[in-house]
Amino acid sequence: MMGASPFQDAGRVRRWTLVLLFGGALLGDALWHWLPALQTPLAVALILGIGLQHGALDHVLHAHMHGDPEGPLRQSFALPYIGAIGLCWVAFEWLPPIMLALFLLVSSYHFGMSHLRVDAKRTVSLRPDPLSGIALGLALLAPMIMRPDALLVMEQFGWHLIPSFGDRKLPLQLASVSAIVLAAVLHRSWRNGVLALSGVMLAWFVHDLLLAFALYFALGHAREAFFEEFQDRQSLTREFGRFYLRSLPLTLAFAVMAGGILWSAQEGWLSERAALSFLLAGTMPHVAVLEGWVTARLR
Repeated sequence: MMGASPFQDAGRVRRWTLVLLFGGALLGDALWHWLPALQTPLAVALILGIGLQHGALDHVLHAHMHGDPEGPLRQSFALPYIGAIGLCWVAFEWLPPIMLALFLLVSSYHFGMSHLRVDAKRTVSLRPDPLSGIALGLALLAPMIMRPDALLVMEQFGWHLIPSFGDRKLPLQLASVSAIVLAAVLHRSWRNGVLALSGVMLAWFVHDLLLAFALYFALGHAREAFFEEFQDRQSLTREFGRFYLRSLPLTLAFAVMAGGILWSAQEGWLSERAALSFLLAGTMPHVAVLEGWVTARLR
């Protein structure tokens, strides 16, 4: 990822996304059978090495979006950003079912639009639209969040979707069929149906929930979001190393915050849901900044 070439062509970016996602799904299945102890370390490595940097670059990307090519870590950005995470965390604990629904809707939009922006460079006659973005995001997310293990997590937020009859995989089966239908519809215009099916592949073949999410988040969404930033905001492909280093201050801050929350949950001071709520809340300001819904004072 560190060289210039992987970020020069949208078609190449998408081909590598498909290779990495489908290859990662097969690797996840192999790990479950032969080296199950490596599933969680691999997931953590992907999140720390790629996924966390995707969010920790927000101060730089925001600066580029609003005319400051240097993008220093300004107090006027960081404090409101961290404060917004805290407010979202409180909201998750106050209204968990509603906030989970909002999180899933916002995430579907953000994930889908990040891929459509790459598709728009592959098919220049099309422009990303919110409806297609949400449809693509749902096709990717729905199979993973309808897995039996994911439904157990969602129950903590007041979503009781585990069927009392039939196969416990029925929600996953229905979500997979829906994703296939959405993939067929999207492929007619965007030619991205194979990408839309990658969520089904990850849901069925990667048996560890954290690893399934990490594979998509790091190798799918974060990679393609890097490309979109480099092409549209600043031509930074030749200085990716320096760009990456600028993420380290917020990476460290987020890692310390998350580590403290997870340690508190392990010690019994916080519930498991409260710890997960914090991790989900941390994505809300990220989406708001990257989608241009809010801005922070730069000077």
